[in-house]
Amino acid sequence: MIKFGQVTAYDPKTRMATITYIRPDACEKCGGCNAMSQTGSITLKADCKEGDWVRVELPDSRFLSATLMAYVIPLICFVAGLLLGNQLSGGNELWAMGGSLIGLAAGLAGMKLCDRLISGKPEWIPHIAQVYDQKPDTGVLGCGQE
Repeated sequence: MIKFGQVTAYDPKTRMATITYIRPDACEKCGGCNAMSQTGSITLKADCKEGDWVRVELPDSRFLSATLMAYVIPLICFVAGLLLGNQLSGGNELWAMGGSLIGLAAGLAGMKLCDRLISGKPEWIPHIAQVYDQKPDTGVLGCGQE
């Protein structure tokens, strides 16, 4: 995953930069990503200054793994709890709903555990790959690399 953004705040003592993501000019009227006003921010350690533009990267495999943990694991646990509750109760919908909630809670607890295990590990932290003094041209940014 590659994101381009601008450093909106920088603390030279801690070397922490707040980066705000701004969609490229080429995407202004496109709407292809269904996020006409998408902005976001992240705070990372960096060697830059306020006003710089940066390219932030997270390896695609890590991005996909994080997406899997955040969405698929709770969904699987929810469905498994639903099916197990339904099976054990002989078709009682109230027990099936209770089983689904227990499954969802188990999935969220598993997510929390995974978060604790990977939190702070360098391979899971986005990093600044390049710093630009001025906004890069839209050919560098590209809609697919927003």
